[in-house]
Amino acid sequence: MTVPQEDAVPRSVSVVLPSYRRIDRVSPLVEEYLRQGADQVIVILDGPHPGWEGSLSGILASERVTVAELPANVGLARARIEGLNRAHADIVMAVDDDVEPETGLLDAHRRFHAPLGDRVLQGYMPVALPARRGADDAPTFLYARDYEAQARVWDAGDSDLILASLWGGNVSLPRGLYQRAEELRPSVRLEYNEDLDLGIRLQMLGAQATFDRRAAARHHHDRGVDAFLAECLARGGAVSTLEHRWGRRPPQLTPLVEISPTYNRALARVQRAIAARDDRGVVEAALVALYRVAGRMHAWRVQDGVARVLRRALIMRGYRLTATAFPTNV
Repeated sequence: MTVPQEDAVPRSVSVVLPSYRRIDRVSPLVEEYLRQGADQVIVILDGPHPGWEGSLSGILASERVTVAELPANVGLARARIEGLNRAHADIVMAVDDDVEPETGLLDAHRRFHAPLGDRVLQGYMPVALPARRGADDAPTFLYARDYEAQARVWDAGDSDLILASLWGGNVSLPRGLYQRAEELRPSVRLEYNEDLDLGIRLQMLGAQATFDRRAAARHHHDRGVDAFLAECLARGGAVSTLEHRWGRRPPQLTPLVEISPTYNRALARVQRAIAARDDRGVVEAALVALYRVAGRMHAWRVQDGVARVLRRALIMRGYRLTATAFPTNV
């Protein structure tokens, strides 16, 4: 009898799907991962979701589905670890509840891990842009451009570059490797860049990463300007928290919190003025008003420019406010 080689053995896959206040998205996603052959789908409800049993009744009958409701919201990184602790397959796919798998996604991850080792697959998940741009869609269009620019960097195939800019939502790795990363330094709550924090730990463990556009999904990103500005504050706080956690700042985050000497001086003064305040002032309010007027007039370039100015200003504010809680030497 011929003994199958290790690299010919199909790997079992556990899909870990955290969700917070988007329970309507969960059942269709779980059904699709089951249809694609997931050995286990673990749904982590990140905090109380009253009535979730009724909302998810259609998927609870499957023996391949595990649903856990956490007593309190712990953030995406720690919710994923709750899923990891319940996983039993060889491979863990860490996915998001606003990422819709394309046909063949799970098989692409499974095939990649056939030769089991300390390997990470970064899948492709372009933003599902609306056919017609709306008046408050600038954050989504900016995000889509940023993502495609990052994907072009990943195309070069450099493992360290991929791990140093790991982008969660469509990522897989061996369960044992994920557990070792958690043993190296346990996950903490980060309101942004929790995937980068994992990438840093995986680099330290010597993992090798690959980007594959064929492992495809669609990201249903949805942010209006108010949610966008709140997210920017959180991003700045996350940069500061990462500095404190690792004793250094990931270099790709520096342009978010430091203004280049070559940047437009007038815009730099505007950003510094906004960042120096603890709350919204006249300048920020005026820019938000301009953003809204530009959206109504379909002046997309103006709206995008305003959104970019506000983005760094609010990130810088969030960075400053968080840094005061634990000063670093960075």
